[in-house]
Amino acid sequence: MPALAPIVFMTMLLTAAPDDDRAALRAGTQLAQVTIEQRVIIRIPVVESRAPQPNRSRQEAQSAPPMTVREVEGPRCLPLSRIRGAIISPDREVVMVTERSNQFRARFGRNCRAVDFYAGFYIEPAEDGALCAGRDELHARNGSSCAIESFARLVPVPAESSRTAP
Repeated sequence: MPALAPIVFMTMLLTAAPDDDRAALRAGTQLAQVTIEQRVIIRIPVVESRAPQPNRSRQEAQSAPPMTVREVEGPRCLPLSRIRGAIISPDREVVMVTERSNQFRARFGRNCRAVDFYAGFYIEPAEDGALCAGRDELHARNGSSCAIESFARLVPVPAESSRTAP
C-alpha cells in the first residue's frame, strides 16, 4: 500500500487543480513510483557469564554448590521478544539468555568464531519475530556474520549429581 501513495497523491493533485493547471501538470510532469523500505535491527547486549545474584550474600554464594549445565534438545526458534542478553562462549557458541534466566546455546558452523561477537551483535528480525536455527544469522559489530545451525537448552544441574560414581 505505501508504494501507491505517490500515485494517489498525484491523482489527488491532478483532480484538485484548475483545468488549465491540469493540462500543464499532465504535459510537464512525469509520474514515478517511490518504494520506501524499512529495516529493523535488534541489538543483543552481551552479559557476563556469572552475573551476581542480587538476593544472596557473599557467604551464601560461596557456600552454594557449584552448578553445571546439561544440554537438552532445544527449540528450532526462539521468540526475539524473550531474549534479554547473550553470553559469549570461547568455542563456536553464543548462549542466549531469555526472560526467567533460561539459557539456549546457539551453535555456529566451523567457519564462525564466537570471539567475533564479544563487542556485541545484531539480529535482523524475520516477519515471524523469531530467531530460527537453519534460517537466521547473527551479525557481529566487526562486520562478520554467522548462521545459526542449532539451539540447545541448557538445564542447570548441581555439580554433585552431574558426577558419575566410579
